Amino acid sequence: MSSTIAFADGPRVDITETAVMATVSYATPSRWSARVALGAVLGGALEAAGRTHDLGVGVVAAASGGRTWTRGAWFLAGSLGVSALRTTSRETSAGAASTAVSASDLRAGVLAGRSLGRVSPYALARAFGGPVMWRLDGEDLVGGDIHHYQLGAGVSLGPARGWTLVLDVAALGERGLSFGVAREL
Repeated sequence: MSSTIAFADGPRVDITETAVMATVSYATPSRWSARVALGAVLGGALEAAGRTHDLGVGVVAAASGGRTWTRGAWFLAGSLGVSALRTTSRETSAGAASTAVSASDLRAGVLAGRSLGRVSPYALARAFGGPVMWRLDGEDLVGGDIHHYQLGAGVSLGPARGWTLVLDVAALGERGLSFGVAREL
């Protein structure tokens, strides 16, 4: 993920983040679903005013619900979820102290696409909002993403022997790239 955070009475900060998550979901025959996820922030950076702060290892958690509608080979899926993240940052200069970084958001999304056999391409749109909290130079900062949206596309391949692969790319707004492997039980 990469984006820009604007802090009230503070700097604009470019952020990059890499995370890995494990997700468990349950779908009903009526096409409602619930999902919980827990993962780790593996790294990244906050960059502002020529200073770089490396992100440390942290934790991220999310929960969401959704509904899928189909008409023939076409599908539309909507979702609503919450997430929270906690990690640390440390300026790359020697001897810098570690400071806390936390964020939470509420996110609504929609996917629309078509199943072509085992391949299902889709377009995506997501809107979100929530605070990012960071301590910089002894000052507590609160801000948020300057975009509050993601636009992109993705593709799902599967299921093959119960396995599905998903590639999701958000190229506009908050930029993100995710790759997933799912196993249906």
